[in-house]
Amino acid sequence: MNFEWFFSKKTIWKNYSQSKIFYTIVIITQITIVISVIITILTFSIGFGFKEVIIKKLLNIKGQIIITSKKEVPFSRKEVPVEFFIHKNSIRHIHTFSEKNVMIIAKNKNVERFVFKGLSKKDYNPVFFQDFLVKGSFSRIKKSLFSSQEVILSQKVSISLGLNIGSLIQINFLFFKKGIPFFISKKFYVCGLYDTGIPEFDDVYIIGDMKHIQNINNWNENFVEGVEFFLSSIDHKKTEFIKNKISKKITRNFLVQTIYDKFYSNILEWIHIFNVNILVIIFVVLIALIINMIVFLLILILERTKTIGILKIIGSENKVIYKIFLYYVMHILIPSLIIGNSIGISFVILQKKFRFLSLNKIQYYIDFVPIYFNINNIVLINLSIIFICLSTMFFTIFFIMNKITLIKVIKFE
Repeated sequence: MNFEWFFSKKTIWKNYSQSKIFYTIVIITQITIVISVIITILTFSIGFGFKEVIIKKLLNIKGQIIITSKKEVPFSRKEVPVEFFIHKNSIRHIHTFSEKNVMIIAKNKNVERFVFKGLSKKDYNPVFFQDFLVKGSFSRIKKSLFSSQEVILSQKVSISLGLNIGSLIQINFLFFKKGIPFFISKKFYVCGLYDTGIPEFDDVYIIGDMKHIQNINNWNENFVEGVEFFLSSIDHKKTEFIKNKISKKITRNFLVQTIYDKFYSNILEWIHIFNVNILVIIFVVLIALIINMIVFLLILILERTKTIGILKIIGSENKVIYKIFLYYVMHILIPSLIIGNSIGISFVILQKKFRFLSLNKIQYYIDFVPIYFNINNIVLINLSIIFICLSTMFFTIFFIMNKITLIKVIKFE
């Protein structure tokens, strides 16, 4: 049997019940390690969970790169070589759109302003409907939205207007003729309700067929107001790289913008702040862990001064004493890691399955605490805590052990 392991096992709890200080420090250290594990697991799981949910929303609500005319006039689809870009440079999907300011008179006679976003049956992004449709059948919407007088509202707008699936709604399209504003009214049926959780989109957009805008403006069916590029990532550098690639392939008559230039900049800033918060929490937890480990080791050394003296008298080298203290730490560390992981992982799995913790959707863009469970993160957290504990131990023991001589031990006793 390994001498150092055997010795540490027999002496770790020596005088444990007699020394209240040592007992208290051991308990505090174990509790600190348990709490550190739990907080770190929750911080990673919830933090990355929020990022995953919000990023997924941003990837499918609106294109990450949008091309429009600098003169704010419609243009032909052929002017933007969509075929050249599709499935290249991390571009998942490309679709065309046209938008029109509209007004709706609510039941309380208040006038509500919205934007009618027209999509084309030829190239619309189906992921939006698959992810955010909360009422209505996607298979039915694919047929009816682009073949009859039907629109999709956000759930929030439908509640404020007192509408539901099948309700008749009159939409007044605003257009200008020789600088004079005019309205053209059209009646639609509500065929679906969506909910993205992003107020900047839900409060504004009504989704329908682009042909309604084309007919009102007397445009050819190939004329559109913009092209949206849906990417596989919202990474700023990658988005800018693809934007520059696109800019080189089209004429200077077009304006190329990204979500970082104009759209959802406050949400992107919120995600950045969230990243900072995760780092700050982890930093504070690890500093507290380091301080607690140092205090524990100092108390442990004082409690084991006589043991150190005996080991030195019988000729033990410092490396033997280092190993004994290493095993002392492992006796404290391993049970704490097991308890901390059990509590942390159990909480994460339960929240992921039952979603018992809810949130204010207006403030957080989601109505429950999201969880991103990744076993690699759990392993990384445990390895980091073990590394910090052992590094703290080695530096502390190495620094103090070199200062301890047999004469000082005898005088101390």
